[in-house]
Amino acid sequence: MIFARAAIYFEEVARRGALRRAADALRIAPSAVDRQILQLEEEFGTRLFERTATGMRMTAAGELLLDGVRRWRRDMQRITAEIDNLVGLRRGEVNVGLIEGASEFVARGIRTFRDAYPGIHFNLTVDGSQNVVEQVLKGDFEVGVTVNPPDNAAVRIERTMIYDLGAIVPPDHALAAKGEITLLDCIDQPLIIPAENLSLRWILEKAWNRRMGTSLRGIVEVNSTRMMKALVVNGVGIGWLSAFDALTELADGSLVFLPLIEDKLELSTLSIVTASGRNISAPATLFVQHLSHCMEKQNVPTI
Repeated sequence: MIFARAAIYFEEVARRGALRRAADALRIAPSAVDRQILQLEEEFGTRLFERTATGMRMTAAGELLLDGVRRWRRDMQRITAEIDNLVGLRRGEVNVGLIEGASEFVARGIRTFRDAYPGIHFNLTVDGSQNVVEQVLKGDFEVGVTVNPPDNAAVRIERTMIYDLGAIVPPDHALAAKGEITLLDCIDQPLIIPAENLSLRWILEKAWNRRMGTSLRGIVEVNSTRMMKALVVNGVGIGWLSAFDALTELADGSLVFLPLIEDKLELSTLSIVTASGRNISAPATLFVQHLSHCMEKQNVPTI
């Protein structure tokens, strides 16, 4: 702070060419300006100005210092602007579109994100995977969290997490202790299957057709992961989800996840997407980085 004051006084004297004119511009006594200049000269061990009858003329050392002071001021302006942007992040807004299956993952991400940025406001819309991508491209959502996004140059994949399809069962179910299952293990079990609008459906159906040679049929077909979990908890049948669809239930022990082990099983991905060629807001950028970090901590492969 002391150097900052001396630097400001020094620059003003260099600009005005006289102590009194600099003091008038700064609205302080000329003696205060002179004292700061003398302290700088003592610090550097050389004269910064030649004092003449007509004013103050910089020495070579003074010219060097003036260049440094001006660069310092520019750096301070840049840093101040960056700090202002950071403060602004605490008052920002992020529009996010997500599939229902990513609800728990995104909710956990928002909870930890708000530890650092409690003032950020989120607008969340749950939609189908295709609609999430379309709304990101239209600009309605800055960030999308969806499964198996299209191979489209207009879609920028920020981070992708590869996940497994599996069955969810209550902890007292006969299959719960197996650790992993095949479709043959489920042939006599009542199945709760994803509706056709859910991306897991076609993966499961393709694997079933290949293994069983018949069409996939369940006792219940449901388009909501929440409803599927409720049906399984109540003992209606076996549900089919990914592990990240049931983070809370797996953590509290009310459900068990059994990865499906089948040859040539299609991989699925959960991706964070934005629109290529479009800049997103600073809060959205930070949230994308945070969600990407959350994906890396899931102990599954990420891209």
